Amino acid sequence: MDKILTLIVPSYNMEAYLPYCLDSLLVKKGLDLLEVLVINDGSRDRTSEIAHGYETAYPGVFRVIDKENGNYGSCVNRGLEESQGKYVKILDADDSFNTGNFEKYLAFLRLTDADLVLSDFAVVDTGRNVRKVIRYDLGQGELYSMDDVCTSHIFKNMQMHAVAYRRENLIAMGYRQTEGISYTDQQWIFIPMISVRTVARFGNPVYEYMVGRSGQTVDPSVKAKNVGQTARCVLDMAIQYECIADKVAGKPVQEYLYSRITPLLKEVYVFSLTHYVTESRECLTNFDNDLKSASKTLYRHVGDRETSSFLGFEYITYWRSHRNANAALVRLLSRLYLLMLKKKGARRDSDPMSLPVSF
Repeated sequence: MDKILTLIVPSYNMEAYLPYCLDSLLVKKGLDLLEVLVINDGSRDRTSEIAHGYETAYPGVFRVIDKENGNYGSCVNRGLEESQGKYVKILDADDSFNTGNFEKYLAFLRLTDADLVLSDFAVVDTGRNVRKVIRYDLGQGELYSMDDVCTSHIFKNMQMHAVAYRRENLIAMGYRQTEGISYTDQQWIFIPMISVRTVARFGNPVYEYMVGRSGQTVDPSVKAKNVGQTARCVLDMAIQYECIADKVAGKPVQEYLYSRITPLLKEVYVFSLTHYVTESRECLTNFDNDLKSASKTLYRHVGDRETSSFLGFEYITYWRSHRNANAALVRLLSRLYLLMLKKKGARRDSDPMSLPVSF
């Protein structure tokens, strides 16, 4: 039987989590519709051995691809090259699926023909207890026009855990993620959206996203050390955007793309300005110059008063005009910006824990 869904499972040293992840996929009905590609990214533990055990027990469903370490994007790229399903979805190896809802989800995929399928997801703690459910109530019905929904607040705050794409669209556009760095999950919900014309919504939580694990890339202390990786990720996104800028200008999807890339751009500027010493000053100067070369459109956009100002303080425009300003003054102004954000209770849209609760 043809595969309706390919799951790409990037896995690096995940022996403690992979069995739970893969067990959650063992539905009673529809297992033959599923292709699970476990991409072992040069693990040094028992990840490969565990995955091969599932491949042996469930031939034709699980397949292990052992490769040299290339980080997250290389796993996605390899998985796409090997995939055969009508739809493709990513499942991180420390996360899992709600097995009962996943069985219904596979049945749902057989009946739809949308370019993008959104499904609700749950945020769970390290004990796998549900702390929050993120729902994507787009309106009445199950099928929508991309132009009608992509500018809605719910859609613009959508996360990769909710997404399954029609595989042939990704192949046709030659989609690839940046390799060798983390944080490229944001690329998965960026440029591929230009291939979407229709959106279907499955109204039960499928993905269970675990938070709180030490060493996760979303850990603030880890992110702070890797701001350079965020910078490279967003620069590659800017280059991709510039290649299609004329095609999306003035269309609803442009607003969506701006909503995805703007917080990442601002993150690099704000972090660098609040840690403004000689090294970060040089890195930010290089980033700013590279962004201008990659996409003048996004360069202007992130510097706009409407995009990057708070209570009248245009922090990016100020820095661009005063690059040799006293470092202490730049840090003071930038931290004042962060303090005002905190006072208003602002939190990043991309943080699932800040989205509306629904049980």
